[in-house]
Amino acid sequence: MELKELRDEIDKIDDEMARLFEKRAKVACEVAEYKRQHNMEILQSGREEEVIRRAEELVSPDMTDGVGLFFTTLMDISKCRQQQLLTGIKPFVITPETKFPTVGAVTKGSYTADACEKFCGKKCRITYFRDFSEVFEAVEKGEIDYGVLPIENSTAGDVGATYGLMLKHDFYICRSTKIRINHVLAAKKGAKLSDIKVVMSHEMALKQCSKFLEEGKFAFEEASSTAKAAEAVAASEDMTVAAVCSESCARLFGLEPVAVDITDIKDNYTRFIMISKNLQIPNKASVVSLCLTVPHTAGSLYRILTRFAYCGLNLCRIESKPIPDSLAYLKDDAFDFIFFLDFIGSVMDESVAKLLIGLESQMKYYRFLGNYEEI
Repeated sequence: MELKELRDEIDKIDDEMARLFEKRAKVACEVAEYKRQHNMEILQSGREEEVIRRAEELVSPDMTDGVGLFFTTLMDISKCRQQQLLTGIKPFVITPETKFPTVGAVTKGSYTADACEKFCGKKCRITYFRDFSEVFEAVEKGEIDYGVLPIENSTAGDVGATYGLMLKHDFYICRSTKIRINHVLAAKKGAKLSDIKVVMSHEMALKQCSKFLEEGKFAFEEASSTAKAAEAVAASEDMTVAAVCSESCARLFGLEPVAVDITDIKDNYTRFIMISKNLQIPNKASVVSLCLTVPHTAGSLYRILTRFAYCGLNLCRIESKPIPDSLAYLKDDAFDFIFFLDFIGSVMDESVAKLLIGLESQMKYYRFLGNYEEI
């Protein structure tokens, strides 16, 4: 047969498959109504296995994997449809935003302080803490209204310390923003670039300037933040030590730049989140964040993502992290992961709300982290 004849034959088969798909979907709706009337669960795993086994028996051995995947996807779509038909909506308890907030951040002079001002204005009252853990704890205890923390960098990737603490504390994300990172190498007044032997800064800042540091053959030391590094250099009498930080941070601690614009990539941004003890959803909220585990079986993540595709939702971030010891009961083996998902949407959308309710009821571990505005 010629190629056109083969394609015409495929078109005929596709037409028939489309009609059968619609017919199957209508019957699936009747199944959903039966489950509703008889108070039955949507997920019927034994039924799935039976359908797949029957399908595999109808095809040749080399097609069993493919037909199994085909029917798995088909049934996932049916379950999504049933979920939307059967799930009731429960309202979110939303707290109004604080008009004159107290905000927590790590170290005066860091980029986090710039994010605080962008979130809450220059007159916001900032309380500075020694580390990220103290910020989370202060928010959880209600000692401050909001905490501001870095979560990822466009050059160096995610901030692992923040993700680890997110799994240990109760909070909601209520805003996020991006701050442009423009590092300088700052030293004590009178020092020259040729004098510098050791560079101090936060781990992420050192990664963001790796090419510059390698070319200069500097030794380096990690600090809890760029501002802490600048503070340490300012307190030292050693003229051979410098800090990677912002220019404004250098001025704050009386240092002078000996090299400017030292980041590897010029369009370098860090994303910050603002967290609250209570759920706050602004009118312009457009990003939903959550974290969950998926079954430790082949294709389980793909099947979860099918639910988002069915609702027409755009996933803008997927991040996996090893399950921490604090959640050891979730582990099947040492390589189990928790997935952090961000997608564009609003929990005020009925289909989104029903999707989240379904995930909460069916996942072994699930947390809704917030619906917020990116500013």
